Amino acid sequence: MWLCENALQCRGIAVPTSADEQVPAKADAAYNAVLQLLYSYARVPVQHLSDQELACELDLGRTPIREALIRLAAEGKILSIPQKGYFTRPLVEGALLDLYGIARQTLTYALWRMRPHVPDTDGERDKPPRDHLAMHAETVFAQIAQLSANCEICRIVDKFCFCSRPVRMEIITSELGPSYEESLARLIDAMPLLSKATGAVESALMSHLDLEQNALARVVRELNRQRSTSFPRLVRSL
Repeated sequence: MWLCENALQCRGIAVPTSADEQVPAKADAAYNAVLQLLYSYARVPVQHLSDQELACELDLGRTPIREALIRLAAEGKILSIPQKGYFTRPLVEGALLDLYGIARQTLTYALWRMRPHVPDTDGERDKPPRDHLAMHAETVFAQIAQLSANCEICRIVDKFCFCSRPVRMEIITSELGPSYEESLARLIDAMPLLSKATGAVESALMSHLDLEQNALARVVRELNRQRSTSFPRLVRSL
């Protein structure tokens, strides 16, 4: 897969300029560890993220953990509330609808501005296991973003994938799971047509996003029912 030359820097990962320069491993290790923990769906909406608890759980120092939380908040992946600390984002239907609207526009733009010679993607067409469907869908979204050679597009799609993962995780475990699997299969099958029939890829992509977006109200209602409403005023304000 072709990537923008500045892809690592745009994601906030320091890159050595010479063989003698070392990448600051602790900061990146803490960021990646906290991010993977959040991605693993181990955290729920509006859950407090304690640097002390995370440091113990991940066997890392509190300072790099705090740096990771600051960075995640700057990227919009978690919330920083003055005098209270850091929290996972609440699931708010209106905010998610806006996020899907931005993702649609961004991914459509990315499709039509990518390089004319797109690498063959036949190797990625294997049917993913049910529990990997969310991650596989996000891989397709990220691939489209990266092939556009635009770092801002990559950042937008990266945030979209992160913030909307709970939606995908809930869908694939519901009765909509088989429909989601079929929709994703159609999108994966269309991906090799990127350089030949971009319109067909766009159609499959929009259809798949339709499925996710149409389930938003139900997913948000169910997930918010399962969690404790620690910050109702915060949720209503978003």
